[in-house]
This record gives sequence, structure tokens and C-alpha cells, in this order.
Amino acid sequence: MSSSDDDDDDAYVPYAEHPEWTDVVPIVQPESANPIVLIDYAREYVDAMNTWRAVYASNERSSRVLDLTREIIRMNGGAYTVWHHRWELVRSLGVDLAEEMRYAGEMSRANPKNYQVWNHMRLCSQAMKHSGDANQCELAGVLNEENTRIALMMDAKNIHAWTQRAWAVRTFNQWESEMTFTERMIDDDVRNNSAWNQRFVCVHDSPGGGGFGGEEGAKRAEAELAFAAAQLEKSRHNESAWNYIRGILKKMPDGGWGWRGRGEAIARKHLGDLFGTNLGTGTSKGPPGETSGGSSSGGDETPCRHAACLLAECLLATGEFRQAGTVFAALTHIDPVRANYHAFRRAHALGDVAPVA
Repeated sequence: MSSSDDDDDDAYVPYAEHPEWTDVVPIVQPESANPIVLIDYAREYVDAMNTWRAVYASNERSSRVLDLTREIIRMNGGAYTVWHHRWELVRSLGVDLAEEMRYAGEMSRANPKNYQVWNHMRLCSQAMKHSGDANQCELAGVLNEENTRIALMMDAKNIHAWTQRAWAVRTFNQWESEMTFTERMIDDDVRNNSAWNQRFVCVHDSPGGGGFGGEEGAKRAEAELAFAAAQLEKSRHNESAWNYIRGILKKMPDGGWGWRGRGEAIARKHLGDLFGTNLGTGTSKGPPGETSGGSSSGGDETPCRHAACLLAECLLATGEFRQAGTVFAALTHIDPVRANYHAFRRAHALGDVAPVA
């Protein structure tokens, strides 16, 4: 230990020696006489926790205890019981929820992967929404957007921030602005699967979503398929975009128009001449895995397995089992790592038609 560390240690004044804390008798954490692993806690943390145990046991609700929880959380952001206690104090003391939300936002930047931080933020948000004050409700939505956006600037795939954001979008009806946000995030990183998932949540769960029936639904589906197809021009092997297309197609009524019309067209565009337009003969055009993929995406000549899988599923959805079997057979060469899986799907596809050699 350096001399400066010694000086800091000597300068530390325990809580029990502070005038405002002399009435509290600390409760020491019980330890086994022969612990398997003895954790070397910092002196300050041990003292703060001993003091907190005492006020927690006495059920004291005061501003000094609230300040104590802040200090403990500063030293250990994962102290979930202390977080729970802090929320009880916030409610009983009538703490300004907007300020507490801002505090949670600060902590989310210091501990972005800490579940307790995001849970605390959600509790504050719910209380603000249910307060009956329209301004409080609106502010809660704004603070959620701000806190999660900053967290995602630090890590664009932070699952806690995305989960919080998805909850806030539903709770505060932020569907339209969230679609714009996901588009911006996808533009920044076309492979951000979290952003694609969030966009699907908006399309599927928003008022008027949950299906693409009728003329307006068809337009919405077409717009989303066009958006995803445009992103494939940047990276045609991007599995996130292909899964998004598949998800949209599955939500279309009966699958017929979407699967055979738009889905197959997108898939074939990224397969080039790997398959002819007529697959009824059970043959693919050229040796599988060696034919050019024929895409405009950066001159990549590698056949796109995602496009081939989608094509096969489009054919299955419209009852063209033999043609789908041909594509699955080609996939055993295009995607040898999953050859057994593609062979299984080929056998399953051909189970409803006459056996082929």
C-alpha cells in the first residue's frame, strides 16, 4: 500500500463518529470462524454496510438513510437489497421522482449492465405515470428516452437499455418516434440485431399493428419489406435483415401474396442465377456453391445461404414441395456446416410428394 493510501485510510472517519450518526449502533456482518473465501472489502464499504444494517433493522425512514444508500450504491452498484430499500425510502419520503429518474440515469451510465439500475428507473417511471399528473407522465417518457439513448450510445446492443426502451415505448405510446430511432440505429450499424428486433416490436405491437390485413396493412408490410431489402444492399449476408423479412412475411394474412410475391423476389435478387426461375425439374442451374451469387452488394460472389433458405420457405409456404427440396439440396453445398439440417428439411419437404431419385 502506498503512503497516499495510508493517509486516506487514516483520514477516514467512521459513521459512528459523525455527530449525526452517533445514535446508531452498527451491525457487523456475521462471518464464519473459518470462511472458505474471506472477501477483502474496503474499509469504507464495510463501515457503510454495518451502519445500513442497523437503520434497515430499525426501519428508519429518513433523508440521512437515503443519502447512505446513495453512498453504498456508489461503491457497489449491484447491492440489490440496498436498491430495494432506496425505492421504499423514495416512496415514503416523497422524493421528487424526476430527480430520482435523473439519478438512475447517472447510475445507468456508471453501471450500464446493472439490472437494478434499470429496475429502479422503471419503478420511478411507473410511479410518475400513475401519479395522475399529465406533465409527470410526459416527463417520465422524455427521461426514459434520454437515459436509454445515452446508454445505447455507449453500447448499441445493451440488452437492459433496449428492454427498458421497449417497455417505455409501450407505456408512453412512443411508437412513431421509436420507428425513427430504430432506423437511425440500423443506419449506424446494419447488423444491430437489437435495433431490428425493436423495430419489429414497433411494427407488430403498435396500435394498428399485429397483422397486415387490408389495404393499409398491405402498404405497411410493403414499406417494411422495402426498408429491409434496401438494408440488404449494404450487407446481403446480414441475418438480422433476413429474419426481419421472414417475420414480416409470417404476419401477412395466409402468407400467399407475401411469400410468393415479395419474399421470393427479394430472395432471388440475392441468388442471381444460382437457381433458374423454374425449379420443377428438380435441378439447380450450375454446380451448387460455385455459381455466382450475382448481387449488387459490394461485389461479394459468395452464395447467400439466407436468401436460399428464404426461397425454400417461400416455396414451402405455397405448396411447391419438390422445388423447395431442390433448394434444400443445394443448401447442403452452399452451407455445409448445416448440411444435415438442410438434408432433413429436404426429406421433410419431399414427404408429401412422390419419392425422387
